[in-house]
Amino acid sequence: MRAASHGLPFEPIVGLDGSDIPAASGFKTVKDPYTGQEVICIPAIRPDWAILHVQEVDPRGNARIYGSAYWDLVMSRAAAKLILTAERVVATEEMVRVPELTRIPDFLVTAVVHAPEGARPCSCHGCYGIDEAGMRAYLEATERPETLRAYLKAMDAHLREPAAAVKGRGVRTFGGSEVRKFKGPESTPEPSGRPDRSSCS
Repeated sequence: MRAASHGLPFEPIVGLDGSDIPAASGFKTVKDPYTGQEVICIPAIRPDWAILHVQEVDPRGNARIYGSAYWDLVMSRAAAKLILTAERVVATEEMVRVPELTRIPDFLVTAVVHAPEGARPCSCHGCYGIDEAGMRAYLEATERPETLRAYLKAMDAHLREPAAAVKGRGVRTFGGSEVRKFKGPESTPEPSGRPDRSSCS
């Protein structure tokens, strides 16, 4: 996906000499025009969609990721379309006030979902840790199709209750959460103070 995130058809790599992986995977090679060394070409992976969870996003889709953001950044740029789920929706003025904290710009984003605790049972840095019991339940559910269906049905019912009160143009409900399709700038409250990373409420 690194190649796709840069708009490239493949990524050249070294270090697989003596491995069966290139032949088994059908990877091709090219000659480095600077050194003449043969390098292996990994074809770009470009997902149709990516869904990423972030701590903060504005209604336009500008997003902040606190903590490690490496693969989230790669996926946000590799995918053809991107949905962001977020702990908090903040004013666009807040993003403008501290622009260096914006890790994903709005032009990459197709839709925003306000979904507090949307990363569970995994963790969200600065908001909550991993739910080990929840992870065990999920992993056990994936062992058989029927238990996975039951797990997903139960989770869907949990997310739909209570339904979010949704108002405004371009906004609808999805899984009990608020979804915004971008229609241009929106009026949002004036921010105050520095970004608060201590809470995701």
